[in-house]
Amino acid sequence: MKTRKRIFNTVFTAALLFLLPAAVKAQWSGSSSERINTLRMIADGDWERMPLLTLNSDETIEFSFDEMSHQYRRFTYHITHCDAGWVPSDLIESEYLDGFNDRPVDDWKKSLNTTFAYTHYRLTLPNNEVKLKLSGNYRLSIREDGKEVAWFRFCVTEDMPNLAATVSGNTDIDTHKSHQQVDMAVSLNGLTVRDPEREIYTIVMQNRRFDNAVINPRYTYNNGNRLTFEHCRELIFPAGNEYRRFEIVNMHDYFRNVDRMSFYDPYFHAGLMKDTRHHAYNFDNDHNGRFLIRYNQAADSDTEADYLFVHFTLSLERLTGGRLYVSGDFNGGNLTSGHEMTYDEREKTYQATLLLKQGAYDYHYLWVPDGKTGGETRPIEGDWYETRNEYNILLYYRQRGSRYDRLVSTLNITTE
Repeated sequence: MKTRKRIFNTVFTAALLFLLPAAVKAQWSGSSSERINTLRMIADGDWERMPLLTLNSDETIEFSFDEMSHQYRRFTYHITHCDAGWVPSDLIESEYLDGFNDRPVDDWKKSLNTTFAYTHYRLTLPNNEVKLKLSGNYRLSIREDGKEVAWFRFCVTEDMPNLAATVSGNTDIDTHKSHQQVDMAVSLNGLTVRDPEREIYTIVMQNRRFDNAVINPRYTYNNGNRLTFEHCRELIFPAGNEYRRFEIVNMHDYFRNVDRMSFYDPYFHAGLMKDTRHHAYNFDNDHNGRFLIRYNQAADSDTEADYLFVHFTLSLERLTGGRLYVSGDFNGGNLTSGHEMTYDEREKTYQATLLLKQGAYDYHYLWVPDGKTGGETRPIEGDWYETRNEYNILLYYRQRGSRYDRLVSTLNITTE
């Protein structure tokens, strides 16, 4: 008989692949419409924070996006509670929502003095009409005339003190070379756990990435009220490198990593400095993949920051047996065709052009081998144990007889 752990892993993988391209498992946000751009989640006013709320607290998450016109559109939002694998839970709305679904997104404002006309839409959860009653995973669907045009994933935690963890460059594969290893402990205090194999699930992410997340690793020791994960090879991550960065906070000045700015009527274009493969650790004060919308002369960057075409160029011999993507939080972690780079044989460069909003961006290049779903940093960025990564640990608990997965504890740790 299959264990619940095996069933969970199968369901999790199937859920993350649902409606997604083969090159990626999942992402935090996405859109099915080319009219929707710049999907953002800001948790409790902190643009660098994971999209996470504490249950029964005053914390909020602001969700926002741009629709690329000045025509008002009646968008509504629908909230679904999900299990640890992002499959909708077997719950009715009244069990997880205090309020009603399918409310309008009624906070909107047109862009001002921009070459690209857009309307900025925003909503906050919880709000006066909708509150969340349970911990766990949630999916927020943005709909127009009943059809989904965009979506977000976020989490609600009970914030119990059940997790402890460390990360080190001294791993069971190599010592201070190209990997980092997470050791962690799960306290079962406050939980009624009879069978941890069936009732406890853990997910470990590196810089909030889904594509290389470790799903439900096997603990190495159980002393009855504590699960220990030490010398766990599943929790060894390629270390990567610091994210590359660029800033375009003004159309008329050159900022970080911008080689040229130009205006081809009616739109702006920015050519970034030509990137090359990293052959060593590259120290930088990056933000582990985050991005910030900012126009340095705006009173309100949400509606005054303009859009422009950003041109990425990577000088490199052609690689075979996979696909190359430019990635970061700005695209929700999507390794999709819209962010795939193409090779110019004459210039001997990989190239990509993305429509982005003015601001400061972290990005890196990920190589996805044929037949794989996770991105690899090694071919372009390299893997260096010194890299300052953030590891996100999620602890789920489903008590025997319960119908949903509680997110009882979360922990973020950063390598130093």
